[in-house]
Amino acid sequence: MATKASRDIRVRYSSIDRYSESRRFKTLAGAQRYAQKFVGETPEISGAFSYAVSADGIGKITVSGATLAELFPSSAESHPATEYPLGYMQGRGAS
Repeated sequence: MATKASRDIRVRYSSIDRYSESRRFKTLAGAQRYAQKFVGETPEISGAFSYAVSADGIGKITVSGATLAELFPSSAESHPATEYPLGYMQGRGAS
């Protein structure tokens, strides 16, 4: 019987009051439940900065080992990430 390959997914939650926590997951399903608990199933996804923000703007999720589209498939379908040309953010407050 074939088993699902384990992954090393790291999800970090942070809020505007400077609270943050990070967790590691071996499965995408676990990472999805954790991330969606904090920012909902359809957060705003930033294509330029690689994070997802809750509708109220309080919480932010970043991830490594998976994509935001994998964590939030409903949001990715309704709000495809914007692709910015190389250097676009230069001079716009990003370093």
